[in-house]
Amino acid sequence: MTLTAANPIVELYPWEYERGFQIGIARFTANWNRPDAPHYDRSRMEEDRKAQAAAALCELAVARFTNQYFHGHIWHWSERSKYRHLADVGSDIEVRRIRTADGVPIRKTDAGKIVWAARPADAEYRTIELLGYVPADEVIPLLDNKTWMYFPLRHLRPPVSE
Repeated sequence: MTLTAANPIVELYPWEYERGFQIGIARFTANWNRPDAPHYDRSRMEEDRKAQAAAALCELAVARFTNQYFHGHIWHWSERSKYRHLADVGSDIEVRRIRTADGVPIRKTDAGKIVWAARPADAEYRTIELLGYVPADEVIPLLDNKTWMYFPLRHLRPPVSE
């Protein structure tokens, strides 16, 4: 993957950076001792404490860019069924942090939502690159019998603030 100069870079304010890490570590501890999903390959994954913070910072950056509400959700994994319908940002934006893939995961459960792809643009996660978005309802028909797929980053719509 290469960085594209055309993609917006959100420079986080110090308080946003701190809050993103607070949310990330709280999510990490809320999932303490939870087993990984069967399809996870731990050897290819980033440490959860870093991954959770990076994901929260990406959500925060998309929220600021789109001028949408960011609630910074944190719940214990056992309460997922209560809150799984809530979007990461605003009422209909799901944010996926991209680390190594050339696509953004789109799931059947994303129906009715807009999926944004973002990634930290520096090693300290102080800047977030917004890669683009796609309405999930445009991708879900391509899933056939699968529950999810990677949608190529090159086919995302360019980031525009709302």
